[in-house]
Amino acid sequence: MGRIINKSSVLMCCLVQAGVTYANPPVNSKDVEQRVENYAQQMTPGEQIDYTRSDNGYMIPPQPKLGLPGTVTYDSSMAVHTTNPVPGTQFPSPSALAASWSINRAKEYGLAIGYETRELGGQQIIAPGLNLYRTPYGGRAGEYLSGEDPFIGSVLGPAVANGIQAQGVQTVAKHLVGNDQESNRHNVDIKVDERTLRELYLPAFESAVKNANVASVMCAFNKLKGEYACENHHLLTDILKNEWSFKGFVMTDYQGLQTPIKAALAGTDMEIGGGNFFTQANLLPFVESGEFPLALLNDKARRNLRALLSYGYDKGIPQANGIENLKHGGKASLNVAREGIVLLRNDDAKGGDKVLPLDPTSRIAVIGGIADDISPSPFGSHYSPPTTYVSELAGLRKVAGRKGQVDYLEQYSLRPAKATWYLTHAPEDKSGAQGLKAEYFNNVDLSGDPAVTRTEPGVNWDWSTGSNSTVNGVSNTTGFNPAGGSFSARFTGVIKPTVSGDQVFKIHADGAYRLWVNDELILESDGEPVALDLVYDPPKSGKAVHLKAGQEYSVKLEYRRLRGDFVTWNGGFTGIRMSWAPLAAPDNLKQYDAVVIAAGMNGEYEGEGFDHVYEMPEYQSDLIKNLSKANKNTVVVLHGGSAQKISPWVKKAGAVMHAWMPGQYGGQAVAEIIYGKVNPSGKLPISIDKDIEDNPAYASYPDIKAYQGPNAATEMTYSEGLYLGYRGYDHNHKKPLFPFGYGLSYSDFKYSDLKLSSKVLVPGQTINAQFKVTNTGRVAGYEIAQLYVSQKNSKVDRPVKELKGFDKIYLKPGQSKTVSIPLDDRSLAYFDEQDKSWQLDAGRFTVKVGSSSDDLPLSDTLTSLYSTELSTTTSNPLPKAVRKAVQVSASRAY
Repeated sequence: MGRIINKSSVLMCCLVQAGVTYANPPVNSKDVEQRVENYAQQMTPGEQIDYTRSDNGYMIPPQPKLGLPGTVTYDSSMAVHTTNPVPGTQFPSPSALAASWSINRAKEYGLAIGYETRELGGQQIIAPGLNLYRTPYGGRAGEYLSGEDPFIGSVLGPAVANGIQAQGVQTVAKHLVGNDQESNRHNVDIKVDERTLRELYLPAFESAVKNANVASVMCAFNKLKGEYACENHHLLTDILKNEWSFKGFVMTDYQGLQTPIKAALAGTDMEIGGGNFFTQANLLPFVESGEFPLALLNDKARRNLRALLSYGYDKGIPQANGIENLKHGGKASLNVAREGIVLLRNDDAKGGDKVLPLDPTSRIAVIGGIADDISPSPFGSHYSPPTTYVSELAGLRKVAGRKGQVDYLEQYSLRPAKATWYLTHAPEDKSGAQGLKAEYFNNVDLSGDPAVTRTEPGVNWDWSTGSNSTVNGVSNTTGFNPAGGSFSARFTGVIKPTVSGDQVFKIHADGAYRLWVNDELILESDGEPVALDLVYDPPKSGKAVHLKAGQEYSVKLEYRRLRGDFVTWNGGFTGIRMSWAPLAAPDNLKQYDAVVIAAGMNGEYEGEGFDHVYEMPEYQSDLIKNLSKANKNTVVVLHGGSAQKISPWVKKAGAVMHAWMPGQYGGQAVAEIIYGKVNPSGKLPISIDKDIEDNPAYASYPDIKAYQGPNAATEMTYSEGLYLGYRGYDHNHKKPLFPFGYGLSYSDFKYSDLKLSSKVLVPGQTINAQFKVTNTGRVAGYEIAQLYVSQKNSKVDRPVKELKGFDKIYLKPGQSKTVSIPLDDRSLAYFDEQDKSWQLDAGRFTVKVGSSSDDLPLSDTLTSLYSTELSTTTSNPLPKAVRKAVQVSASRAY
């Protein structure tokens, strides 16, 4: 992690401008290059080696001999990550930005996060994340803005990067490449053919380099074709630096190096996370022997110097003053949430209307712990709880106002601090009957006499604070020591359900445990973490069936803290928590006009270092089915960075929206859409699978457990090749539950009059596909028009269709607009592995236009008369008009 330079830092170097922050977009000029060369020539080989490793909180290290300051970097996904809670804005997850399909929102997002980085004393932000969504298992899928299609990332990635850099802050495109799964990420070897790599996984990075001139690219933890990404010469030098002409520096992920000399020779320029590998002791002998060419070392120094000088940091590092204006970030966060939420279902209600939008005078019930909590963010280095937020419950109450009634059914929240327990078979009217009997042992096997026996108000222990905080009281560890390897505990009590039916029990612990309900073992864990590098274990849930309201049922939890190395870092947890809630509907649920359920995943289940299952946690599918049966006007608000298994209940719910991780004002955005203040416009950047077995990548990744534990698998073959996501569904002649590009609106849109500016593509020419979109509904709103291309009778295997353009337009009721989407040679080309170039064959291509990958009512034919070979250096993933559209003027900086 970086740190803010303060006044004490001035003593160790120089050029800290007190009280000054400014936007200084990068300048690339002959003067910069000359000064880079002058500084590089003044450095000895040893000094140049020292200039390739970050240490003491710096990214580019200071060079006191030359009077050059060091720079500070901050991590990012949903915020400028300096502390928890974050000092600035919590933005929606990048997957929500991808679902907006909006260049304007991407620019606004970049400008805001760049501004907050600068104001907090950072010169670099580690964003944007450009990896592809391959399967719904991916723990960090929510941190990436490419979705399952490279064109989305190729457009939105540079738009974000240019917004950041307009504020005078360096960007880092990450993680190059194949970091599409988290489980065993430090050891897994990604096996992917070159054509698939070039056509799917690299274009977003290529676009960030060519269309945003990003200052840095971060290489991934994983291997690629047998070599670690940070030691992969083909990836870093052949492609990135030579073919794409990348002039910035390649940095490792945190502590991401394995073999220093291999990484140095492959093209890695900067080690971050301790600086223990790129040292003089490790590298200077290879320089002296000639194995590490002096010219290559000099190139690394020049790249790092260029990053410093091109941003003007040699003239002074602005001091951290704190964020003067949080309105910029707040506005961007809210706008992305509004436009990123995807309405998946909106069934008919009584009277011929749809379930949504709700009337503000409606009486609604709200269910789910997420509804009355901070907006979720992923566990790990991007865990970003906000300092201020609007919960979904608060948002609904605010938008409904005094005319509506919004009731929160708290008994369904599964919060350990609010769970109700009773001492074993204590009479209801006995004073102090609430609580559990707790026995604490100074060993790991619950043997002998307990060190302490007492009544606890609940089980919500956090060992990092030594407190057990509940609404019924707070206790501490007085009398016992919960040390790892020498501690265990037993909790016994009684529950009295308020609703008859199944009940769910949830345990979150940093050790082994077993849970009995009514003498039946319903849940157990061996205490081994699924994320070996971050030492974390998600909560688990068990179900007790057919319990009756008002009756007593015994509960016993045994917990053993076998190890003490679980960490609290960035959403991590050390302790033991237990909660329970009904899964059946309350008897009065039918009396409500609608029910809003906040469901899905938060940072407990999704994040860095581990992948997650496809099924929803906490038996939420059972809950949603039961509630939807009791009240047909059930609205499910789904949370999480990727897709989840919603097929068991989606057609039973009245309405469903995917809110992703919607940021600090996500509750306001959700409420505005539910009540019709905002017309939903987001569209899926991914396909949602009906069953995980339908996912095109399932054959190579059927089970996350195979990549967990001490015997974890170390190879991942991308057996689906080019047929990822919707391409795979087309190829396999299957339909997903919800297709790529899909999303409902409160309005309707009609497509007509497709015309190509030319029916023949001449090499080097741009052709515009023009068509009309009309709002035929009663509500103004955005529509995202999508263009796909397919080649007829191709001599090589190609997908049925590929996304090659989109535009987001705003239309009033009855209004029509003509949309123009450009296509060029690269839009129609495929990668030729033999010639190592992009190849456009002569032939006919079908251009299709519509509202999603599965709804393309317009089509026309385009002919390429000549076969054309396109250079990997001079060709671009984006047509010229789109390249221009993703630029951000320095005048927009604030």
